[in-house]
Amino acid sequence: MKLSTLVSAASLAAVSSALIPLEVVGNRFVRPNTDADKDGEEFTIVGIDYQPGGASGYDESAGKDVLSDEDACLRDAFVLQQLGVNTIRVYTVNPWINHDKCMSIFNAVGIYVVLDVSSPFNALSRTDPGSTYNEGLLNRVFGVIDAFKGYPNTLGFFSGNEVVNDEKSAKVCPQYVRALQRDMKEYIKLHANRTIPVGYSAADDDTLRRAMWAYLECDNSDNDNDDASSNSDFYGLNSYDWCSGRDNWQTSGYGQLLDDFEDSSIPVFMSEYGCNVNSPRTFTEVSGGVYGDLAKAFSGGLIYEYSQEESDYGLVDIDDDGNVKLRTDYTNLQNQYNNITLPTASESDIKSDAPKAPKCGKSVVSDIDSSFQTNFTLPDCPAADMLKKGGGNKNIGKIVSVDKKSSKYTIKNTQGDEISDTNIKIDSNNEINQPTGGSLDSASATAAASTAGSSSSGSSTSSGLAGANAVNVGSIAASLFGLLYMLI
Repeated sequence: MKLSTLVSAASLAAVSSALIPLEVVGNRFVRPNTDADKDGEEFTIVGIDYQPGGASGYDESAGKDVLSDEDACLRDAFVLQQLGVNTIRVYTVNPWINHDKCMSIFNAVGIYVVLDVSSPFNALSRTDPGSTYNEGLLNRVFGVIDAFKGYPNTLGFFSGNEVVNDEKSAKVCPQYVRALQRDMKEYIKLHANRTIPVGYSAADDDTLRRAMWAYLECDNSDNDNDDASSNSDFYGLNSYDWCSGRDNWQTSGYGQLLDDFEDSSIPVFMSEYGCNVNSPRTFTEVSGGVYGDLAKAFSGGLIYEYSQEESDYGLVDIDDDGNVKLRTDYTNLQNQYNNITLPTASESDIKSDAPKAPKCGKSVVSDIDSSFQTNFTLPDCPAADMLKKGGGNKNIGKIVSVDKKSSKYTIKNTQGDEISDTNIKIDSNNEINQPTGGSLDSASATAAASTAGSSSSGSSTSSGLAGANAVNVGSIAASLFGLLYMLI
């Protein structure tokens, strides 16, 4: 980064505070240092799957989605900030509407967003992927990329969710998932001003998820075109192996998960976890597994899910008026998050220790599952002209100022007591949110809400830090760093 560029940016009358975009380095996510001469630091996902209303609640014709309602996002940003979350996954968005307020709110509280590009009505078919890998699908996929590429807190995009989930889909779908990833990565290269990771979320099947990882991880440069790679930049597992109150490290199979993925050349994390066989969940898999020994190979995970839906996995209840009440699951998860220690490996150490991806070939996959597809010759992009010229979505997102600090909705703790101070805490140092060590069920809910957790690139402890009000040199540098990512 040139000093002259920083000075020019500093001359702007106002700079939007922005998280630093994450990068993939070897098999880990890394938060770059604001000083280009210094190492970045490992980033571990402490996350929640976020789709209030569920997939059935999405209606593209309604002109709204879960990231378009400023008050709902302020409400949930407060709840998630107090929980200690640094990442949310959003399954379905409308790419044609504005998301600036919500994405800026989550950015302001130190939360990254990873997004699925498909919708329930427009995705790769498990039974006949060739018929759905078409210009219509790519118009949506490229539209999502355009809508979210300008936000520094966009962590990445999922090309698919459980597209391969049985023996039949394992024979016909992998090529199309990899082809879609190729198209997405090429589109980002041509039309975004930074590299944004593209990955996949795998079904909860021991054999299929490892075979799909091998298929998507390997180096296919001998078959890929000159402009883009088709491999996954990261790999998510939807895994419900460890049920709190029933399992431990030995009975859950987490030891096998560690063995299966410890040689991964790309980041692996739980894109869904949090078995609900027993209720309320106590989430022993958090401190005892995902952020315990599994952290040797995994980069954290996303608990399923934020709001209570028909599947009974919710951390909070949202009533018909939009008010929130915390469930016991929320408090139990908060207690678990308060007892984790996040790794702090340096970028240099990650580079030196990361395994190298194997070359793609039949044995890479067939040694794991002999019935899995091993064809690495990918179908051509069905919308080559759109890929090169752009999808035409003029709704390009950007960070805006966050003027409101609380929503119109009430938030109650598990005892039913209304939390009086529900203002989000904005840290001027652009720091990543982390567990506060507190609880919204403590004697004073107001006091518990007065501190927001954050984590700088130099520290990943579990102690909470109050949002600073004074803008210092460090905060200016961080703001400029995030801004420059959006400009260059």
